[in-house]
Amino acid sequence: MTEIPAAPAARAVPAALRAAQQSRQLDRKAFEAFYRTEMRRITGFLMNLGAGPYEAADAAHEAFETLLPDKWRQLERPGAWLRTVAYRNYLRQTTARTQPTDSVPDRPGGTCPVDLVLLTEQQKTVLAALDRLPPAERQAVAWRLDGFRHEETAQELRKDPAAVRQAYVRGRKKLISILALRKEATSGE
Repeated sequence: MTEIPAAPAARAVPAALRAAQQSRQLDRKAFEAFYRTEMRRITGFLMNLGAGPYEAADAAHEAFETLLPDKWRQLERPGAWLRTVAYRNYLRQTTARTQPTDSVPDRPGGTCPVDLVLLTEQQKTVLAALDRLPPAERQAVAWRLDGFRHEETAQELRKDPAAVRQAYVRGRKKLISILALRKEATSGE
């Protein structure tokens, strides 16, 4: 008996399946690389906006959860989108925050966000200075510190680019003044 050869479509299905699997695997690797670089940056970004390390990490993780599985492929600027969503998550946390009565247990097997975000004395000084800025100025400075142009920031915040630029300039001047006063105080002049 002779075997009947399989139809061409039947042979193409496994090849198409393999191509889809390879595509998913490449997509997953790209997302993992994106996560590794952006998670730390977004946590720092939120800390620039006033969040503590744990609050920042929680808000950033929540933002990454909403990014998966489908939005990852559809967004034009996922980094900016993540910052916007993470900031909203942080703001939601602060309105719903309650004081715990028991100590918070360590997370088994996880990593501590404080371990991921090691701050130098200079960074702590800048965070303390940022804390003294009004919200709009702090937000403009935080986005700029994270590498975004004023136009990109304005687009994400749905504000006028001139307003973002002006808030940044005012915030920068205040930061320079605050940090100069602090330097004078520590040097004893």
